[in-house]
Amino acid sequence: MKWFAVNCIYQVICGEGKHTPQFNEQTRLIQADGTMQALEKAKLNAVHFNQPFNNCVGDKVVWKFIGIGGISEVEEPADGVEVSSRIVEPKSVDHYLEKLEHRNQSLINQNRFDN
Repeated sequence: MKWFAVNCIYQVICGEGKHTPQFNEQTRLIQADGTMQALEKAKLNAVHFNQPFNNCVGDKVVWKFIGIGGISEVEEPADGVEVSSRIVEPKSVDHYLEKLEHRNQSLINQNRFDN
C-alpha cells in the first residue's frame, strides 16, 4: 500500500447559498495500492469527510463535493514529510506577511485554549 495526498474540492453552502461563493480545498491522505484506487477511494469517501451542521444563527452549512483537484504520491508518513506545497505570488508582500503573522498568532492563541 502507498500513501497519496488527494486534493478534494468542496463548495461551502450556508443556508440557501445567498452569500459570497466559497470553496474549500482539502488535502487528504489516502492509502491505496495505486493512483486510480486512491482517486476512487477519495471520491467514495468525500461525501463523508465533512458532515453538515447548523451555524451560530441556525443556518445549515454543507460541503458539496465538487471533485478532485489533484493527487500525488507521498512518502510513508513520518515527522516532517511534505504533504502539500504551493507557490504564492502576492500582490503585496507586506500584506501577505502581515496575514501570515496574524495566522501564526491565531494558532498560538488557539493552542493555549486547547491545552
